[in-house]
Amino acid sequence: MITQTLSTSHHAHVQSRYEAMLGALRKANYRITPQRMAVCQFLAETRSHPTPSEIYHAVKAQFPTISRATVYNTVAVLKEVGEIIELPAGNGAGVRYETDITPHVNLTCTRCGRIYDVSLDNLDQVMQEIDQQTEFKLTSFHIEGYGVCPECQRDA
Repeated sequence: MITQTLSTSHHAHVQSRYEAMLGALRKANYRITPQRMAVCQFLAETRSHPTPSEIYHAVKAQFPTISRATVYNTVAVLKEVGEIIELPAGNGAGVRYETDITPHVNLTCTRCGRIYDVSLDNLDQVMQEIDQQTEFKLTSFHIEGYGVCPECQRDA
């Protein structure tokens, strides 16, 4: 029963993110094509922090004729309207995209570049304290940590 609830909750979250991304594209006057829908679906479903190339290759499997420009332009618009966040990939590997725009912590491995998400219960409290102390209205909140992931530690 718990698994089913989590699965239903995850599906609802994915659907909500997908619809938000499509809405952002519509608002920016982009035509909603099957290729753009596939980019949004991939981004809504992924738990990784994909590079532009990874997004392109994932969508290309479904749409072999999709251009890199379509993928890159779609990602650029989604970033511009705040539906995804651009992150440095670590170890000089370019950029990755954060698709979970809720407050959380990203831990980036300085060896392999992998990014791990960590949810902390008190981030909402931290945001409230920032607001109370500074009257700064946060629209996004992101904490990054850098170090060596467990896999790379084992390989060392």
